[in-house]
Amino acid sequence: MIVRNGMCFADSLAPVFKIVAAENVGDHLVSVWFSDGQNRLFDGRRLEGEVFEPLKDAQCFSDWTLDSETLTWQNGEIDIAPEYVLTHSTEVTDK
Repeated sequence: MIVRNGMCFADSLAPVFKIVAAENVGDHLVSVWFSDGQNRLFDGRRLEGEVFEPLKDAQCFSDWTLDSETLTWQNGEIDIAPEYVLTHSTEVTDK
């Protein structure tokens, strides 16, 4: 057990992933760089759910901002956690 700031955790703390940079690279595609050095390609066409409906429009999707290490849209009304982007993206490799 780990105690941090008065809170108890069952096991080790999970690593914290932050998005430090991002760039539109195609229709619904964003190249994302994480605080641990990873560069990954996130495909926004994979997003599901009512909250993400506005992002089906390519222009709307491409109008993201990076706010507190998180991709956000529509003045923060829509956001995606960095951990979700990490696990639902593919590694970018230089060839």
